[in-house]
Amino acid sequence: MSSHPRPVMVASNRGPVTFRVDDAGQLQSSRGQGGLVTALTGAMQSGGTWVAAALTDGDREMVARHPEGRIQVKADDTSYDLRYLAFPQAVFDGYYNNISNGLLWFAHHYLWDTVHSPLFKEDTVQAWEDYISVNRAFATALAEEASRLPEPPTYLIQDYHLSLVPHFLRELQPDALIAHFSHTAIAGPTYLRIIPDRIRDAVLRGLLGADVLGFHSEAWAENFLMSCRYVSGARVDLGRSRVVLEGREILVRVHPISIDVAPMRELASSLQARRLRQQLNRWRGNARLILRVDRMELSKNILRGFLAYENFLRRHPSWKGRVKFLALLSPSRQEIPEYAAYTEDCIREAERINTELGGEDWTPIEVRIREDYLGAIAAYGLYDVLMVNPVFDGMNLVAMEGPVLNRRHGVLLLSRNAGAYFRLGRYAIGVNPFDIEGQADAISEALEMSEDERTRRSRGLSRLVLANPPARWIRLQLDDIERVRRRRGFSAA
Repeated sequence: MSSHPRPVMVASNRGPVTFRVDDAGQLQSSRGQGGLVTALTGAMQSGGTWVAAALTDGDREMVARHPEGRIQVKADDTSYDLRYLAFPQAVFDGYYNNISNGLLWFAHHYLWDTVHSPLFKEDTVQAWEDYISVNRAFATALAEEASRLPEPPTYLIQDYHLSLVPHFLRELQPDALIAHFSHTAIAGPTYLRIIPDRIRDAVLRGLLGADVLGFHSEAWAENFLMSCRYVSGARVDLGRSRVVLEGREILVRVHPISIDVAPMRELASSLQARRLRQQLNRWRGNARLILRVDRMELSKNILRGFLAYENFLRRHPSWKGRVKFLALLSPSRQEIPEYAAYTEDCIREAERINTELGGEDWTPIEVRIREDYLGAIAAYGLYDVLMVNPVFDGMNLVAMEGPVLNRRHGVLLLSRNAGAYFRLGRYAIGVNPFDIEGQADAISEALEMSEDERTRRSRGLSRLVLANPPARWIRLQLDDIERVRRRRGFSAA
């Protein structure tokens, strides 16, 4: 961590803890999984507060029972305050479903069929006002929580949901030390021009309220810098990866996140995981296993993955009966019409492929749509090929989780448009996510690859993942902020 530890304030849409009310009416909490929660929690060793939106009924009940929505959380050797913000359902829906996921997510992942969509109408105007109000509420809460600390904190604001928070917080605290990290892909300036001018300019200026902006790959950082060239008054320095606006210098940095390996390996070695692997092995039989683990998300490119597998089977009929495709898919955003329709399309195509190519003793594709983290952990150990082919992805942690848990020297097929490719690409088979034939060729290459080459690639992937623990990701961001602090001439804490 930084050589000058300071209190840390974290802001994110989803909090590190989720609450539910048990049958006895008591609030029960469960900690979120993954490297992001671990890294951000570790950054709070000097104290601080995590501010998040109340997403579940249990979260909202926690806010109702605690007038300020604040409780103390103890995690490992760290103790910090957790404050949830509850919003009226209509406001939250406009902020989260309509703008965050229905507009910004679509833009940053190039998801629109621009012949037919988007159509920005009156509902977009109202939803944008909701997005503004939620972002302003986050900034206000952060400023309020900072007033309770013995010294000014470092602010770590997370992701596209809170793109306006840096600007609003800067208005409240002009000298604040603010970092914002984008965990998604970022659209380039041409595609961003699809968004209404008012929204696009506000998002870019909102982010530029920070001192440091972080991205998972060079591609996303470059897209952001190029987009800033269209912000009035901004001066972009591509060589030094910075933007100067209104006399302030904003640094743009690349820090790829990784995964928290130890708890995943511990879970993979549990009795439950071993039993699940035994079941999967019986289901697989002597066939090779192609695996994908994804949310049922438009950007994950599930449908093209199925079509590529079909293409491979038709071109290489000798593999019929000798390979199975297991798709473990978590439901996602089914309240958004495009997501519900996409889910139906994926199921329909899998059923068609099974009908046309399968038989009584062999089903080409097994689709399982449910929340099943333990099942995914177990399946990672068994794949021969892991398909990770998003159309665009900020990072993609599946590409890291699989290799560190796999026991068969499985091969990673990885989209060149995933942020993870810029770190792992040398040991993966890179694919164009839009090229069905190219992905079919990659499946063939992976299944036919020699054991020596599979071993070399598998070990290389594991080394790269293990060399970049989540603690390093957060430390580099705190170091960036510390350099800003020193340049301003702030005295050490």
